[in-house]
Amino acid sequence: MTPEGAGLEYNTQIDLLAAQVVFNDSDLRVWQVPRDAYVQVLASRAEMLTRMRPHGPLGAHLYDALGHTSELWGLGETYVLGDSPLVLLTALVSNFMPIPSSSRWVDRPRPRLTDSGSYEANPDGPPLRIFTQLDTRLVLEDLYAQLAVHADGGH
Repeated sequence: MTPEGAGLEYNTQIDLLAAQVVFNDSDLRVWQVPRDAYVQVLASRAEMLTRMRPHGPLGAHLYDALGHTSELWGLGETYVLGDSPLVLLTALVSNFMPIPSSSRWVDRPRPRLTDSGSYEANPDGPPLRIFTQLDTRLVLEDLYAQLAVHADGGH
């Protein structure tokens, strides 16, 4: 699902046929992180400079790579941290309740994906879990803490 005027969702744009197979022809459990949720994992350049770059070679490499990309593309003072929502929703779950319980979602019938890449109602479709709010505190603090721990030789 994309904001008005934003075009197709990124992965759908890359391979519409694959997206149609997943949405229309599979019984896979599908979790969707729409663009408006995905962009919630946003960090400022100053935040990454102080919380990422000082933490060892990996922290410096990540900051420098992101900083170069931001400057190259003229993206300003913030950066959406890529696939971090996937880490949050799959790896940062409680062993007590192994679901992404700190984020919010709704389950709806999975729509069909048309040849134009738009959605068509499918009231009998299998469930589609749509994440609406991500626990950005958890995923960003974990990133910064992991960098600090491993830069200091800890585990």
